[in-house]
Amino acid sequence: MSILKRLFSREPQKKRLFVLSMDGVSLPFAQKAGGGGLMPNLGAILSQGASAGITSTLPTVSTVAWTNYMTGVNPGKHGVFGLVERHPDPFSVIIPSSLDIKAPTLWEMLGRGGVPVGVMNVPMTFPPRKVNGFMVSGFLSPDLSQATYPVELAPRLMEMDYRIEADVALAAEEPDFFLAEVGETMSRRFKSAFQLMREDDWEFFQLHLTGPDHINRLYWDAWEQGGENSGKRMAEFYRLLDGYLGELTEQLPQGCPLVMVSAYGMTRARGAVYLNQWLEANGYLLFGKGKKELKNLHSDSKAYSLIPGRIYLNLEGREQKGTVAPGRPYEDLREELIHRISGLEHPESGEPLVAKVHRREDLYSGPQLSRAPDLVVEAAQGYEIKANLGLGGLVSPPERGGCPSRNDALFYISGLKEGLRPGPHRLEDLAPTLLSLLDLNTPPSLDGQSLL
Repeated sequence: MSILKRLFSREPQKKRLFVLSMDGVSLPFAQKAGGGGLMPNLGAILSQGASAGITSTLPTVSTVAWTNYMTGVNPGKHGVFGLVERHPDPFSVIIPSSLDIKAPTLWEMLGRGGVPVGVMNVPMTFPPRKVNGFMVSGFLSPDLSQATYPVELAPRLMEMDYRIEADVALAAEEPDFFLAEVGETMSRRFKSAFQLMREDDWEFFQLHLTGPDHINRLYWDAWEQGGENSGKRMAEFYRLLDGYLGELTEQLPQGCPLVMVSAYGMTRARGAVYLNQWLEANGYLLFGKGKKELKNLHSDSKAYSLIPGRIYLNLEGREQKGTVAPGRPYEDLREELIHRISGLEHPESGEPLVAKVHRREDLYSGPQLSRAPDLVVEAAQGYEIKANLGLGGLVSPPERGGCPSRNDALFYISGLKEGLRPGPHRLEDLAPTLLSLLDLNTPPSLDGQSLL
């Protein structure tokens, strides 16, 4: 369409929305980096809109958090409860994928409303589902040929030199090389997104970055303490990101709001707590002859744990070797575990390791509740609950500088003058918010409500 035709056309201008999602970026960190000179483009962006802190999920992990975000419902409705899932009978452990999501996603809701979408690298989108537009799956994708909808998008991304993810295994052994790899992966992702923004039809576009999470986990402690080398590495990454934020604001179509969101914050890592070690040491977890692993559970076992902080009772009629009777025995065992695990302390410092132990029905509701863990252990700030077996003790020092925080995940929207409704805010509130920004009604099945 020519400029004159566009000026005098009576066709309404398309309403658009761009979402930049970032793992591990808290609202306080964004405000500090934007206001302290490290990220001037971010500071300028934050000054032109409204921000809010978001409370993340329990457990506070990417798979659950981003599924809450993209469905607008709790795990009791969408069915994803952790980094891994288990089949109780016969016992097996699997990595959840998009096939395990039992609720409609944001992109599917938008498609039903006639909104063409572009979705790039969001967790829990592999294998890619059919959408009204295009989708590029994230880190679980084995290669680009299996990561896109439609399949014809893969060759285009190959020509753009798109990269799915940096090799996280390099982080400990070659930190400088890994930093370069994370930066290069992010650069290619931005450049590919800019090209797709120009060439493809979209009204909703989401670009997801995993790099901030990788960098924060590695260097958060050194950053807080002003460590010379590691602090410089983290600053280098965020300067690179800030440059692309400036370019993004220039690439956005006129009048297109920018939303920035994270699914959890970050805090200084204090250590890891090995819950299966405690269960075994206290007689709740027993193994048969052979290798010490959960599929070799002894029938006299009462409970076992899966990462992070999920406890499943060895319930009769549900578990492969279940012997804990339903009813009062089940409830008494839960009460006993809540009491004992709530009081766990660091063996040297005496500081609490656990913030709270939650019953599943106090966290979740919906048709998938029967698949939820019986108890969820919320770690004290800075600790991560692990499920490793065969280790020597309850607690180990942190392997990395940062770990996820449930508090103060980032939400920002540009151009909003009246601010957002008072909190508290949850991840489930974001899907209704984004739908409302595109003038679409929120389905009554959603748990959240718009922040507007």
